[in-house]
Order: sequence, then C-alpha cells, then structure tokens
Amino acid sequence: MAPEIEQLLRRWYVGQLLILFVAGLVQLFVTNNGFFFPAGGMVLLVWGLFAWWPVAEDDQEQWWRLRHVNYYVQTVLQFTLFPVLLANLLALLSQVSWLDEQGLIAVGLAYLLVMFVPVAFVVTRPIESVIGRIAVLITAIFSGVVSAHSTFLLLPILKAPAVFEMVSDTGILGAFGFVITIWVLMRAWGLKRPTARFNRHAQAGLIGLIVIVGAAFSLWNAFSAGGSWATTFIHWDFRLRSATWQMFLSGLEPGIAEEWLYRFAVLTLLLQAFRHRKHQLDWAVWLSGGLFGLWHITNVFAGQPLSATIEQMIFAATLGWFLAIAYLYSGSILLPMAIHAAIDVLSMMASGSQTMVKPDAFEWQTIGFTVIIFVGLTIYFLTGSRRQVMQERVNQRLM
Repeated sequence: MAPEIEQLLRRWYVGQLLILFVAGLVQLFVTNNGFFFPAGGMVLLVWGLFAWWPVAEDDQEQWWRLRHVNYYVQTVLQFTLFPVLLANLLALLSQVSWLDEQGLIAVGLAYLLVMFVPVAFVVTRPIESVIGRIAVLITAIFSGVVSAHSTFLLLPILKAPAVFEMVSDTGILGAFGFVITIWVLMRAWGLKRPTARFNRHAQAGLIGLIVIVGAAFSLWNAFSAGGSWATTFIHWDFRLRSATWQMFLSGLEPGIAEEWLYRFAVLTLLLQAFRHRKHQLDWAVWLSGGLFGLWHITNVFAGQPLSATIEQMIFAATLGWFLAIAYLYSGSILLPMAIHAAIDVLSMMASGSQTMVKPDAFEWQTIGFTVIIFVGLTIYFLTGSRRQVMQERVNQRLM
C-alpha cells in the first residue's frame, strides 16, 4: 500500500479508538452515579493502552513475544466488542444532543461496513504466521464482522425499527463489511484481490459443467421430495414455505461471506504457503475444503442436532472442494458465490428453516452420493489439462 494510505489508516485507527473509549468512560461515569466507573474504567484504560500499542511500537525486538500475543488478543477483542462500544457512543449522543436516535442507528449500521478496516490493518496485519492468519480469519474476524450489525443492536440501549433488526440479523450487511475488510487486509499482506472475470484459457464446456452441476444440485437439494432412490429424482415439491426477505438475505450471506473467506482468503493463503511444493494445488484445495467442513461444527452450539451437524460437516467439506476448483478453474469468484448462494437460498426458503434436522438413513445415503460426485469432480479438475489451466492461473493471478 502507498505510505499515505497506511498513514491514513493509522490515524483512522487512533481516532476511532480514542472516541470509542472516551465514550465508554463517560457512560460508565454517568451510569448509576458512577458505581461501575472505578473497575470498568480501569479495564477500559488497560485495554486502551494495549490497543494503542500496535501504533506506537517501533522496530526494536524488545517485548516481541508480548507484542505478537497482543496482536491476537486485540484482534479478538476489537472485532468482537467494537460494535458494542459504537452502540454505546450513539446511545450517548442521542441522550446529550438533538440528533434522532433512528438516524444515528442508520449511520451506525452504515459505519459498521468499514469500521474494522483500520483495525485489520493496524492490529491483524502484523500477524505473519499462515496458521495464525487463517485462525483469526475463520474465528474472530469472520464472526465479529458478519455478526457486527446484530451485536450492535444486541443491547437494549438502542431501539431500532423492526426492519433494521431483521436485516441486521440476516448478516447480509456484515457480509459486505467482511468483503471490504478482508480485501484491505489481504492487500496489506501483499496478496492480490480475486477477479470477477472468467479465465480466458478455461474451456467454456467445463465451466458449463460446473454451472450445470451446481444448478442441478441446488434444485435437487431444495425441492426433491423423494424418500428413496426410486423417487428422489422424479418426485418434486417446488413450494417455498418461507419466501421472505429474511430467508433470502440469510441464504445470500453465506454465499458472499463464506466464499470470500474460504475460496478467496483461506485458499489464497494456503496456495502461498505451499507455493514451493510440488502438489501446491492439492494441498490448498483439500485443506481449504476440510477447514470449511470442520468450521461447521459450530452449528452444534446453535442447537442443531449433532448427527445433523456431522452430516453438514461432511457435505460442506465436499462442497468446499468443488467450489475451490470452480473458482480456480473459472478464475471468477462470482461462480462459487452464485452456486453457494443458490444452494442456501433455495434450501432455506423451501424448508423454512436455517438449520438442519436429524438425518434419516436415506439422507445419509444421499450424502454419500454427493461426496462421490463432488470428490470425483475435484479429482478430475486436479488432473490433466484442467490442472495446468488452474496452475497457470494461480501463478499469474493469485500469487
């Protein structure tokens, strides 16, 4: 990045930090006659000093272990709690000024789209370990940014209109904020952005095959009404039980945010890590899909049955491999985004639910079928001339 842009991001970070923490101290001082101010103020002060440290540090090796630990700690804390501090700031402004609360909420929701850009640049950029980068991306950064808008409205200090709460709960605004934040962070790490254009060296017929498989699976997954192999491809139910904006946006969010995370950020980091290995593509594709599947174990904590979560993890891993080769071969990040969004939007609107139910014996069989299809296609694209097209694309564009 240009030095003037780096300087601007650092100033933005310091200014944002100062405003949020001062507002937090003021709120502690005026609430309940300052009862929580001594303890809460001390916590904020200590946190603020450590949050300021990445800006103030020099090139000396003194305290280098603590500095590196602080990068991780500040990444977790700031990506998780800054939306709450922003909500506190706007609640304070609505109390002491003539500014309309709903207008302030709208401004806050818009600002959250870019709020984490300086945080990512100042606090997360110095993390050098590939494992560390991937770890913070798939945990604190993803969950923090995508859920930032719902976290912002979580506390009762702000009373938002129902439509604001609905849109925030879907995570769609957070998905766009995640795209912006990770684009800046990946550039700061010296990695190129993905493209929307298709690779001119890819065969149109093979891209068509990817599109057909993705579209066919999306329809079959959402609308097949058969309960056996004799009926699963001939019995259909095209009713949409929940054709609402909430379900549509909730399904669209993973197509944007999860693909930007796993097919752009994680896959690119793995390709860079294995750039000197003979089987660079294989390691990157299989590991990125495996991480994508493993990551879905968190749905257990949302109340999803364990058996359904295991089924989802297996499916997500195989889908991740297919979407990885779809991206690497086509050259366009929009292709895996569209396939992923179609799968989630149609399944959510058709079922009326965002979580999976306990699978029966036939559903386990269909998972085995999808594993065979997606793994087979992944292996096919990782061999022969298809592999050469992807490797050339990686060498020219992604790295």
